Amino acid sequence: MHDIAEPPATYAGPHKPASLPASTSLPSPPLTPTRHLERPDDTRSVSHSRLPVSQQSKRDKWDGRIKEASCHISLLIAGWADASSGPLIPYIQAHYHISYTVVSMLFVGQAVGFAVAAFANSFLTQKLGLGRVIALGAVIQACAYTLLIPAFPFPVFPVIYAISGFGMALQDAQSNVYIATLPGAETKLGYLHGSYGLGAAVVPLAATAFASSGILFSRFYAISLGLAALNAALLVYAFRLNYIVDVNEPTETLEAPGVPPVTVVEGREGIELVDQSRRDSTAATSVLEKAEEPSELEAGQVEVRELDTRLQKRAKKSFKRGVMWQALTNRATLLTAIFILFYVGAEVSMGGWIVTFMIDKRNGGPDAGYTATGFWFGLMLGRVLLNPINVRVGEKRVLYGYTIMALALEFAVWFADSLVGNAIVVAIIGVLIGPVYPVAISVLTKVIPRRLHATSIGFCASFGQIGAAVCPFATGALAGRFSPAVLQPVMIVLFAIMLGLWVGVPGPARKRE
Repeated sequence: MHDIAEPPATYAGPHKPASLPASTSLPSPPLTPTRHLERPDDTRSVSHSRLPVSQQSKRDKWDGRIKEASCHISLLIAGWADASSGPLIPYIQAHYHISYTVVSMLFVGQAVGFAVAAFANSFLTQKLGLGRVIALGAVIQACAYTLLIPAFPFPVFPVIYAISGFGMALQDAQSNVYIATLPGAETKLGYLHGSYGLGAAVVPLAATAFASSGILFSRFYAISLGLAALNAALLVYAFRLNYIVDVNEPTETLEAPGVPPVTVVEGREGIELVDQSRRDSTAATSVLEKAEEPSELEAGQVEVRELDTRLQKRAKKSFKRGVMWQALTNRATLLTAIFILFYVGAEVSMGGWIVTFMIDKRNGGPDAGYTATGFWFGLMLGRVLLNPINVRVGEKRVLYGYTIMALALEFAVWFADSLVGNAIVVAIIGVLIGPVYPVAISVLTKVIPRRLHATSIGFCASFGQIGAAVCPFATGALAGRFSPAVLQPVMIVLFAIMLGLWVGVPGPARKRE
């Protein structure tokens, strides 16, 4: 134990002794407060993914691989679901004899589901945990596909799409949160969203071949149901319905003169450390106050709750509001969420309406559906192959280049009347905009505190999915009013808005610890 020197004679407070015997020993607080889960009474499992690989057991490594693979399957199914609408739109219109505007109500229904999920995700995650929420989303999506197979009257379809959108958004949010907490998240997020691109690339091939064969279009959803059921089973097995997100910050050592070092873990309570001068004086004053109490003079008798009170007294006042409120009032979270909304809107508008554009304006036949396949394959390749460039150039800067080049190429699609040429350029645009989503999420994780990661990433992923419904609906409404040629001006406007929003998103160098 450490001995302290006799305090100055000038020190005297109300009911405080003017001096302290030199033989008094300091209380010795625990060196490391116990880490906690999302709630004090929570006994569910927390990931070991933040440990170095060398410190993980074989079982931990295996569990981690299964969880990661299940997230990839979940995003693959999401890509399959988002891209299936485009090739099926002409067949839905022909079956129900409806216009572009009416068929676009499918996207409105999906937007409702996404919007509800954006605000419900944080509440559900805090109550149920990531493992249960992601499995719940998969089950809801599978149930929605079951209702789509019978081909009910068209007004029922937007309602079912809302249910499906809610389930998809929950899975999307939780998958992004889980992968973003892993080591090497920058690369792994690119691979995760590459899986989305793979699912979106494969489905136009299957949907076009299926619908053009003369089989009722709604029977295609039976294939989607089988994939969704497999996805739900895998998620239940991987996360065991008991996984929660680790919101603890990296450890930090607190030191003060004459006081043993104390390691503090910043977690849900959000410990706010005072500056050095206040820390020193606070520590000394606390020692003097404790020393006059006979029952506390013996070293090692300070309880953990007393240590926590001393270190967290100021911080508790700043955490009266919930984490959701902190995330929603965080500038980086808000701008990233809106940015992703317009990005996803541009992505799905292109994939959903490019087939109609090619048929109507470039005289493409049934094979025009493969243009969407080229776009989605390009998206997947961009997310997988461009990561070294993203890291070398800088994630914040590289998105400017990708978006500007994609915007310029949209003019080529707009004015070049060539079916093959347009198809090639559309695929290149897919490559360029592919990395945008994972890079945006990666930047967000570097500019906000870790305690906000689960809520902020989940909100951005769910809120951003609204763009997958609103923008295609607006494009369809404009196509009904004018012609499918409006797709290219719409894409140019969306890319321009993305550039303006990205300017306001803080860069990683501006992160505040």
